[in-house]
Amino acid sequence: MNSYLLLKVEGRNINKFLLKCYKNNINLINIKYLSYKSVIILINYNDYNKVNKLKSYFKLSIIDSKGIKKYHTKIKKYKVLIISFFIGLALLIFLSNIIFKIEIESDNRELRNLIKKELINYDIDKFKFKKSYKKVEKIKNNIKIKYKDKIEWIEIKSVGTKYIVYIVERKIDNNKEDEKLYSIVSNKSCVIRKISAEKGVPLVNKGDYVTDGDVLISSDIIYDEEVKNKVRAKGKVYGECWYKVKVEYPLRYTEKKYTNNKRIIPFIRIGSKYIELFNYDNYKRYNIFSYTEKIGNIEFGIEKVKKVIIINDKYSLDEAKKLAIKEARNKLKERLDDEEYIIDENTLNFYSNGSKIILDVFFSVYEEIGEEKVIEMGEANGTENNWRSF
Repeated sequence: MNSYLLLKVEGRNINKFLLKCYKNNINLINIKYLSYKSVIILINYNDYNKVNKLKSYFKLSIIDSKGIKKYHTKIKKYKVLIISFFIGLALLIFLSNIIFKIEIESDNRELRNLIKKELINYDIDKFKFKKSYKKVEKIKNNIKIKYKDKIEWIEIKSVGTKYIVYIVERKIDNNKEDEKLYSIVSNKSCVIRKISAEKGVPLVNKGDYVTDGDVLISSDIIYDEEVKNKVRAKGKVYGECWYKVKVEYPLRYTEKKYTNNKRIIPFIRIGSKYIELFNYDNYKRYNIFSYTEKIGNIEFGIEKVKKVIIINDKYSLDEAKKLAIKEARNKLKERLDDEEYIIDENTLNFYSNGSKIILDVFFSVYEEIGEEKVIEMGEANGTENNWRSF
């Protein structure tokens, strides 16, 4: 890559100077007249000494340089900063690969000490180098196999300059089988839609209305109006239940959304202005390492940037109503299991106060209502209103 100089020449007879250049085989790549007494010329860097010898009564000054020489000059000017930057970067990379802290997450102190000693055996300790992902996976498997009677699960996670070790202790179930006899009772008011009894006697049918506490599957096996046997009732009962949900939803919506578009970048900042190849104005910046040269007010270092999207939406009443109902529906679905679902929905009350809308939504839901309960002699069945809110 060639290097060039942009020179300004001033004097009485500019043409005489240019003629001397031609006679001395100096290649004038470009000539721009400013006036009859001054001109700007572009020459090869290697021809500068020749031109300088010809200046005599002419004033010669360097305006700018182009090509590799320009970069060489700038590198030479900021040599100390650039060297400091790369030394700092190398030091950062070096330090980021050293373990400064190990945290073991477990309530069992004895188990924490045991795993800590085991990690030291694998050279995982403070002020040691971090292990590769493959090596860590192998260490985890070895520890899990060695202490299979003590730990259920182990995870070693690298966070910055520390390792966090998560342990799930293996619990031995010494609980004796529950010998109590249970009936299946309703835990809410609803209309029965499905009943499936594995053990025990169903006391309700599809279409029956039940309230909270009603017995659905009895543990009593009755024959000729006498209790012949008792079993632990088992089965599932599904009913159609009702909920009224109150929802508020804004007519204006603003959200700052962080995307997965993130990267690690070097930066140079002079004052408040960033000098960088790409524009990161719409990114959230996190400083990882920086150094400030106070005299020139120049800062350089390493940053993590994550792209931010600003969402500003304004909804009509109809749009806000649809979104509010959707939110209420999702809120209710979070409480339901895989076999449960919303049968129907209907808006009861709807109004706006200018900044938001407020509405009540009625839902009918297909869900499991049976739960085990020991029924004491003489216990009365509970009742409750068939409207439920959450």
